[in-house]
Formats: sequence, structure tokens, C-alpha cells
Amino acid sequence: MRRIILGLGAALLAAVPLGLAVRPRPDADFAVPATVTLPPAAWTWRPFGEWRRDGVLVVTPRLRQTAATPLHIMIDLVAQADYAVCVAEGACRPADRPAEPGHGGYPQTGVSWHDAQAYAAWLSGRTGRRWRLPTDAEWQRFAAERFGDDAVAAGGADPSSRWLAEYGRATELRGAADPVLRPAGGWGANSLGLNDLAGNVWEWTDGCITDAVASGSGPFAELPPYCGVRIAEGRHRAPVIDFVRDAAVGGCGLGIPPDHLGFRLVTEDPA
Repeated sequence: MRRIILGLGAALLAAVPLGLAVRPRPDADFAVPATVTLPPAAWTWRPFGEWRRDGVLVVTPRLRQTAATPLHIMIDLVAQADYAVCVAEGACRPADRPAEPGHGGYPQTGVSWHDAQAYAAWLSGRTGRRWRLPTDAEWQRFAAERFGDDAVAAGGADPSSRWLAEYGRATELRGAADPVLRPAGGWGANSLGLNDLAGNVWEWTDGCITDAVASGSGPFAELPPYCGVRIAEGRHRAPVIDFVRDAAVGGCGLGIPPDHLGFRLVTEDPA
């Protein structure tokens, strides 16, 4: 998978430090995001990467993940109006698609992974709760029936058949392009009450490309993750360079680009 990114490291923007101290600032006019809470649980998820046994590509297995604490997930994607406040306070860069009149409740798009990180740090300071992007595993869990599993069975020593199969599966999951944004809730809610999953806004996650190798019948050994790209989740998964704001015009590392890039955040901190 690492073949897809060439010479882009120098262009990366500095990420917001994960250890940034949270300094709550009371604001009577600021609306705390509404959330759905998932209890501690175990589930399985499928990583994104090339997994090989004896040098042959195989179906990426589903791995077991366990959460020991409740997870609170934003019901809606971060809206244009909310992102505009972060911009006005100097904590976020203006988006490529700033809020339009009457569109404050629409999802904010035209933002990079780094922009999402900056917003998470700002919101953490506003609320006193540490907000962050979900991991790829967490997103697959709370997407529930809206997660489009893109696993394909094609393997062999020649990877071309695998790539073609993956492209075909992504095309099937994605359907026709639909660039027209809808307001929050315009794509409906999933079985957990979360809005607009797998609509036409792909969501940044903290996931990276993870490859693994195995010999014979032995267990897989994961290689160090490659995080020059991050996994955007939606109708299908897309590896997107982390400073890209519009994957439709370039920067999608592999396969079909998302219509739009946006994000929702999660927190383990109770209200």
C-alpha cells in the first residue's frame, strides 16, 4: 500500500499535540454536541492494508477489539456553523467550503485530517471533555449496518487481480456520485441513532494503513502502520493523504475518491 504516496511528507501540516491540556471555558451560547453512548463491549473489525501469507495476498481478517469504557459519539457530523466558530476564534483554518448563508446546519466539508484535529483540540477546551477522531475500528462499530465491508477474496502472487476486485467492490458500495450536500439528518439515522453515516460525506478517522505478513500456518505479524494517509470511512473506505481537503480533485491514495470529506468526534469523558 505504501507505493501510493510519493514525496509528500514535506507538505504535511503540523498536527495538534494529543497531549494538549484541556482548559474549559464557560460559554452560555455554546451548544454541547448531542451524542449517542455505546457501552463497553467487544466487536470485530477489518483493518485496511495488505495482508500476505507466504507472500500471497489474502483476505484481510477481522480482528477482535475491546472497549473498556463507554464511548460517546456525535449524532451529527460537525456542522458548518460550529466549525465557523472555531475559525472565528482563530483555532481552526478556514475551510475550502466555508459556511454558506442558510447552510449552518449542513456538514462542514473541505477539511483535512489536520483541520479535524485542530477542531477536536478547540472543542476539548470549550467543553472540558477530551474529544478526538474515532479509530477505524470504532467507526466500523458505530456505523453498524451502514459499514460497507470492502473485503474481497481475490489473491495470488500477482496483486493486479486483487486491486481490480477491490476497485469493483468499492464501485458497488459507492454507487453514483452525489455531490449535493444535505442538511444534518438528510441521509437518515442508522440503528444506533447516528445520522448520515455512509451518505455523501466520508468521515476522517484516526486509522492508518496496516500491512501484515505470516508464514505457513503461523499468526500474522503486523508491520509498523503507515500514517501519511488516514482512512476516511463512508460508503467504502478510502485512504486519503492527511493534508488533503478535497479528495475528489486528488489525494485519494487508492481507488475511488470520496464525494466530500468531513468528520464527527468521539469522547470517553462523561457529560
